[in-house]
Amino acid sequence: MSSLAILIDFGSTFTKVCAVDLASARLLGRSQSPSTVETDVRKGLLRALALLHDRHSVFPERPQNLSILADSTVLASSSAAGGLRIVVVGNVPGLTVEAANQAALGAGAKVVGATAFKLSEARLMALKALRPDMILLTGGVDGGDAETITHNAQLLAQSSLSVPIVVAGNGAAAGAVVSLLQRGGKEVCSVANVMPATGKLNVEPAREAIREIFMARITQAKGLDGLAGMVPVVLPTPMAVLQGVRLGAEGTAGECGWGDMLVVDVGGATTDVHSIGDGHPGGENVIVQSMAEAYAKRTVEGDLGIRYNAGTILERVGEDSLLEGLQRGFGQSAITGQMLRRYVEQLGHDTSTLPQAEWHSAADAVLARTAVDIAIARHVGRRERIVAREGEAWLHYGKDMRDTHTLIGTGGVFVHNTHAAFILGQPEPCDDRVQALRPRQPKVFLDRSYLLYAVGLLSEEYPSVGLRLFQQNMRQVG
Repeated sequence: MSSLAILIDFGSTFTKVCAVDLASARLLGRSQSPSTVETDVRKGLLRALALLHDRHSVFPERPQNLSILADSTVLASSSAAGGLRIVVVGNVPGLTVEAANQAALGAGAKVVGATAFKLSEARLMALKALRPDMILLTGGVDGGDAETITHNAQLLAQSSLSVPIVVAGNGAAAGAVVSLLQRGGKEVCSVANVMPATGKLNVEPAREAIREIFMARITQAKGLDGLAGMVPVVLPTPMAVLQGVRLGAEGTAGECGWGDMLVVDVGGATTDVHSIGDGHPGGENVIVQSMAEAYAKRTVEGDLGIRYNAGTILERVGEDSLLEGLQRGFGQSAITGQMLRRYVEQLGHDTSTLPQAEWHSAADAVLARTAVDIAIARHVGRRERIVAREGEAWLHYGKDMRDTHTLIGTGGVFVHNTHAAFILGQPEPCDDRVQALRPRQPKVFLDRSYLLYAVGLLSEEYPSVGLRLFQQNMRQVG
């Protein structure tokens, strides 16, 4: 086998490929072509491979079929057809449901619904209408409440739902829960509790189970089964990205990584944030008000895309705020609110719209910066200043990322927009009584070739190559 690795990402819109020389840990080239998941996924892949060869001559000859991959190492990820849709069923919204959400999101899933407490028939029907690919059933710390998860398992067992169910709740009830579901004819996988004790998380077993089910079954449901034997789909795309971020942060046995980091992925429909780090609250006079969070955490903000959801951003922050950003950042004082609103409406109507004027690129950058600021504030923790009898103190909620030294932007806007560095600028100071615990003085980098998914695909079998690719591809700005 040659040293050529072909790394593929099947997206809902584009199929992306890149070629890497494993021997020299060097990126040889990349390309993309519109995905053809709804017809034959192989067609879009073959076009992308042909473009890759036309630009970089990576194969002995121009690909005519997928047999060209036979002598290469091939790894792939997929978010095609909407990715992996998961419904979370748990006990308490602020505890086990949140723990389950962190497990599902970290595994690259799209959480399309979540419910707490005992299911009702009406709620079960509502969850079924969400068309999940999988259910994550949680509830109760080990040795705690067993009644709720057992009740929910009974309803799921009697339902017409025919998707895999991952059980990750109260260990003392797991055996009975699995038996109920199996007697109902359900496909069941039981793993360790996502929250074995109050405030303690253990999300990795659930993440791995979700990934394995994705590999074994979900790829067939997404139209990728035609690639069997040629292209192994090993990860959901968001999980591949998170694995790439983690490799960049932790490094390998022989080489150190960059340490704790925060990565923001701005897309047309969502803005995803990934963080690596414990995020333990720092400083004096701290009162912790929330459970510990996952070391490797991912959040998805479904209202913060800069194409499909550009209008949502405009409505959320207001026309005046975006106009002020255009003027302050780019001197675009001639742009009126009507012009801006018309452009934003066009973005939502035709998501393939590209900037036609300089101020359009500036407007895209302002929209992206707004999405980044809001998404980071939601992802990281916050602290609130209070005055108690003993003096001033801080209430801490969530993950403290203030001492995180690396901030990375990834996504098409960071590759194509000439104002990419502006997007990751620090936000304006605000009321210091409530503070988002975001990085204070990070080094800022851009994923200049949009390759974090590829780094993640390499992280298990070729970690040294993946780390080198990560380091070579990051461009520092500011």
